[in-house]
Amino acid sequence: MRRLIITWPSKACRARLLTIVLFSLMINQPASAHNGVDHNNSCFLTVGDTRLRISGYQFQPELEGKHFCHFFPELGQIVLAVEPLAEGQEKTWVTLELAALTSWLNPAEAFTVIKQQPAQPIGTGLASISQTIAQRGIYKLNIDLKDDFGNRRQQSMVFLVGIPVTKILVMIAGGLLVFVLGFAGLNGLKKEG
Repeated sequence: MRRLIITWPSKACRARLLTIVLFSLMINQPASAHNGVDHNNSCFLTVGDTRLRISGYQFQPELEGKHFCHFFPELGQIVLAVEPLAEGQEKTWVTLELAALTSWLNPAEAFTVIKQQPAQPIGTGLASISQTIAQRGIYKLNIDLKDDFGNRRQQSMVFLVGIPVTKILVMIAGGLLVFVLGFAGLNGLKKEG
């Protein structure tokens, strides 16, 4: 009977493999799921049979010209703009409502409305809601569409404000890189010594 012997790769080989894996994770590959002309980070949401583009903005100097979707990195004024992707929405009215997460314990009352825009026709192009957010947290945009027959369709989108996700990921990647390089350096010193 033949026995299969499996051996672990050497420490140097494991360090090289770990380095290759980490560098491959850091390669920037653009995702095209939300790409469009001048809307690099727009969200798309379907409310009933109406497809909407949602673009978020913040007005700090370092964020000028950038669109946001689920992660708004800074506190301050945010603007969420909603526009239909299809023509023929002239008789559809939209109500936008901004809510903040205030309770983790009771899901039915988890979000509290902090601002509501009056109903406005969405066929004119763009509907928006803006609010100055002073506290980091989880927020929700409620979208209510009403057609000329009185049919209502609702959908919501949850997003974070004041959490710089990109900066956090860069710091984690940098920490991992330092760890891997330190690990590889220690292994090299052990071989020499």
